[in-house]
Amino acid sequence: MNRRWLVIFGFLLVSTQVAQAQDKNVYGLTADDLKARQVDGRTVVDLIRPVLTQEESVLSSDFGIDEGNGFVRFWGNVLVVEAEDTLRAERIRYNQNTKIGVAEGNVFLTDGLADLRAPLATHYSDEERTEFEDGVTYADSSGTLSAARAVYYTDINKAVFFDDVTFIQDDTSVYADSVEYAREEDISEAWGRVLVDSKTDTTQSLLLSDYLYRNAITDSIAVRGNSRLVSVNTQDSDTLFVSADRMFLVERDSLNTITAIDSVVVSSPNYALKGDSLRTTNWKDDRRLSKTFGEPMAWLDENQISADSLFFRSGSAWPDSASVDLVSGFGSVFVASRDSLSGRINQLKGRRLKAVLYQDSLQSMLVEENAEALIYTRENPEDPLTAGVGSGDGVLLRFVQGELSEVAFYSGIKLLYYAENLLEQVSNLDGYQWNPELMPDRAVLSSQFWAEIQFRRRSEEH
Repeated sequence: MNRRWLVIFGFLLVSTQVAQAQDKNVYGLTADDLKARQVDGRTVVDLIRPVLTQEESVLSSDFGIDEGNGFVRFWGNVLVVEAEDTLRAERIRYNQNTKIGVAEGNVFLTDGLADLRAPLATHYSDEERTEFEDGVTYADSSGTLSAARAVYYTDINKAVFFDDVTFIQDDTSVYADSVEYAREEDISEAWGRVLVDSKTDTTQSLLLSDYLYRNAITDSIAVRGNSRLVSVNTQDSDTLFVSADRMFLVERDSLNTITAIDSVVVSSPNYALKGDSLRTTNWKDDRRLSKTFGEPMAWLDENQISADSLFFRSGSAWPDSASVDLVSGFGSVFVASRDSLSGRINQLKGRRLKAVLYQDSLQSMLVEENAEALIYTRENPEDPLTAGVGSGDGVLLRFVQGELSEVAFYSGIKLLYYAENLLEQVSNLDGYQWNPELMPDRAVLSSQFWAEIQFRRRSEEH
C-alpha cells in the first residue's frame, strides 16, 4: 500500500469546509492510509497509523478518525510526546483547536523521573497540566502517592491531589483530604484530616492535624490546627501523648526535636503537664530532654508542680543517671499534693526543684532557695493529725511507693508544729495552687487519640 500524507492547517484539506488556521493551531497530520466519508455533512477520515504534530506535541497510534469538527480520535498503542513528557493510553480524543485531549484506558504519564497512572485523564497541552478524575497513583524515586483526583503540572513538576490521599515517602506515610507535592523542592503540604505515620527502628510516631507542611530535604514537619502526637517506643511500649495548636518536628541523624506551641498538653508514663510551649529533644541512644515554659503545670504521681519553667530528663544514657528520670523546676516553684490520710494539701515552695523518679515512681523531691513547706502528718489513722510549717535553704522529701515517708530541712531551719486543735490557725503558703481537675486524664487522652487515628485510617481506606 502506498504511503499517503495529509498536511492540515486548521482543518483537513479533504474536508468540504476548510478553515483559516491561526499560527498557534497549525498542525500536521500524516497516516499510512486513509479513507474519507461523509457523515451528517462533515467529512470524516479513517486513518491507519496516524501521526499528528502540533507545536511541541506529537500524537500517534495504530488507528484514528478525524471527525471533521476539530476532534481527532486515536486508539491502539496511543503515544503522546511533549518535550520531556510522554503519555500512553488505550485511546485519546484530541481537540486540535483547544489542544485538549481526553485519554482513557491504562493512562500512563511520565517524564522519566515521575510516573502517574490512571484509568482516565484530561491533558491541557497549552497549560502544561493533566487532570485525573477517576483515581490516580504517582511514583518517583522518593515515594508513592494515590488519590481519587489530581492535577499534575508538567512544567513545574508539581502535583495537587484530592480526596482520600495517601502519600508514602521513606518511612513516613501521610493521609489527608488533599496534598500538594513539589518534586523539585521535595516539599509537600496537606490539608484536612491529616494523619502522619512515621517509623524508626525503635519508635512509631502518629501525628494528627488540620494542616501539614513537610520539607523532606531538611526532614522537618510543621503542623497546625488541633495538632496531636502519639509517640510509641516499640521496645518498651513507652507512649507519649502531646497536643497543641502548632507543632514543629525536625529529624537529624542522631536526634529529633519536637516543638509544641499554644495550649500544650503532655502525658507520659512518668508525668503529665500543661503549658504554653514545649521543646523535646530525643537522641538515638534513648535520651530525652523536654523543656516547657509559660506558667507550666506538671503532675508527678499525685504531686502537682508549677514553676516558671520545667525540665524533664529521661534515659539511662545520661552520664549521671542510673536509669532514673529527673524533673527540674526554676523560678516560683510550688508543689502541692493531697495527704492520703487527712485529705489536706501538703505544700512546698522555693526557687528551684529537683525530683527523681525510678521506674516511673517518684523517689525524692528537693526544693531549694528560700524553701518553705507545710506538711500534714499522722502516723496511723487513729492518731491525731498535726501540721509542720518550716523553712530553710532547702527541704527534701522522700517517697516510698508514691507515699511521703520522710521530710528533712537543712541550713537556716525554722520549724513550727501545730496540734490538731490548732490546725485552723494554719494558712496556705503564699502562691498556693491546687487544681487537680486540670490534670490531663491519660486514659481519656489515649482513647481519644487512638479512636481518631482509627477513624482517619478507615476514612482513607474507603
